[in-house]
Amino acid sequence: MGGNGPCASRQEVGLANPLAQQVEKILAGAVGDFIAKATIKKNCELIGATPDMLSPAQLPELANHIEKSVSFFSGKETGTDVAEKIRNLAG
Repeated sequence: MGGNGPCASRQEVGLANPLAQQVEKILAGAVGDFIAKATIKKNCELIGATPDMLSPAQLPELANHIEKSVSFFSGKETGTDVAEKIRNLAG
């Protein structure tokens, strides 16, 4: 049997918004792909947005929320580093 179970055929659904994609990439480097996707979705909800609607003006507030989430699970230094990179995306 060739190892083509349900996970092998799983379709990866990326975020449509390029800005959200950049945030996801930053997060994935710190917490992994699965947690990055969930973290973006939840924290966008907290600021009244969706990943597809995310704008540069929302990045500072999003970074604050993500910093708290990542710090809780991965340590304060990692949370601070991730938040700083997200804030820098705003330009």
